Amino acid sequence: MLRAMVVLSVMLGVLSPAAAYDEQARRYATSSAPYWEIGTLDRELSRLCQQGGFNQKRVAELYIAFIGEEGKGITGVAKVGYNLYDPGKRADREKTYHFFSDATTDCRVYVAP
Repeated sequence: MLRAMVVLSVMLGVLSPAAAYDEQARRYATSSAPYWEIGTLDRELSRLCQQGGFNQKRVAELYIAFIGEEGKGITGVAKVGYNLYDPGKRADREKTYHFFSDATTDCRVYVAP
């Protein structure tokens, strides 16, 4: 299973500059809350993420693990100046961006203060 994930990550890295596989990923925090409570869903940034226009430079380089009964998953963390691919300059320097399923057509971007 792990090998399949690595192969998929490498393949995604070829397809998208935001999907580079990072063997040095670091867990920032763990939460029992559902992942979608991390911030406010931004539909426009999510659409851009799905199209490769607003992503993490390295998927889940820094992440939060959600381990509760509901809403399990991880969100990668990015900010202006840290791990954020934002060629359209849409990000706010005061906000933190949390990416669920980055580099996929199901990408969702949650914005937190």
